[in-house]
Amino acid sequence: MSFTKKQLKDLETIEYFIPSWCNYPKPTDKDKKMLLENSERGKHKDKIDERKINGFNALIQGKKWRGVHMGMYEEGVLDGSMPYYIILGGYDDITPMSVVDFMKREMFKGIDSELIEKIYQNILKNNE
Repeated sequence: MSFTKKQLKDLETIEYFIPSWCNYPKPTDKDKKMLLENSERGKHKDKIDERKINGFNALIQGKKWRGVHMGMYEEGVLDGSMPYYIILGGYDDITPMSVVDFMKREMFKGIDSELIEKIYQNILKNNE
C-alpha cells in the first residue's frame, strides 16, 4: 500500500497525538488505509470503538486528540499559559516538522504561521 506525501504527513501528525497511556499497538498500513478511507469516504464507522485497543482505533484517537490539542494550544497562547516556545518543544522534545506544519495551518486559521515558523527555527538553531 502506498500513500501520497500529503497522506503520510497527515498520518504522522495523527500518530504524534495518539495517547501513550492507552498502550495502543503500532498502527499497521492496513489501519492507516482504513483511517484514510474513514476520513475521506466515511467507511469503517462500525469499527470505531474507544474501548478497543487496536491500531485503527489508535489512529482514531490520535485524530481526535490532535484536534483537542489545537484548541488547547490556541487557548493557551491567548491566555499566556502555553507560549509557542513551550508548545514547539523549546524545553523538551522538539515537535516534529509535520506537526509544526499542521499547527501553522490550523491554529488561528494560519494567522500565526510565520510566527510559529520563526520560533521553531530558533528552537532548532539553539539545539544544534
